[in-house]
Amino acid sequence: MAFRVERAADIRQVLAWSERNGVRPVIVGGSQAWRVAPMLAKSRVPVVLDPFVNLPGTFDQLGATMENAARLHRAGVPVTFTHFVAPTNNAHKVRQAAGVAVAHGLPAEAALAALTSAPAEIFGVGGQLGRIAPGQAADLVLWSGDPLEVTSLAEQVWINGQPMSLRSRQTELRDRYRPSSTAPVTP
Repeated sequence: MAFRVERAADIRQVLAWSERNGVRPVIVGGSQAWRVAPMLAKSRVPVVLDPFVNLPGTFDQLGATMENAARLHRAGVPVTFTHFVAPTNNAHKVRQAAGVAVAHGLPAEAALAALTSAPAEIFGVGGQLGRIAPGQAADLVLWSGDPLEVTSLAEQVWINGQPMSLRSRQTELRDRYRPSSTAPVTP
């Protein structure tokens, strides 16, 4: 069961309630999760956090730090990432969020796991998803460079073993309006 909480005091309450009721919680948000990292680690409670949260957007986020993921990882807390910016869907920024976490102390291997195997484990499908292994379903991306660098591009994507076209309306518009290298340059 996922609980959207930010403050350390609220996380403590979720942990106590979950223990009383036999519920396996997942903390979503957790701006102050680093403050209760030993409790989270002891209970094996994972945190879905946004590494971009550095300055508090609300009073509940006082104590937010870009080192949250690194501190939780060092304490042994399973982490994965999201990016909360309403009302738009910013799922494409989760990879960038992982890179931000690495820039603030999270090991790169842990960041890659937070994008792949950790979400599968956290949400109970680790036996079928999240790893490249025999018997597991795999969607794969071939990157032009380090996948945690914003300058790296997806060169090929496979979903359920099938190569996907990388053509989109945006690439078609780019190609249509990009000046050709043979076009004369006008002053």
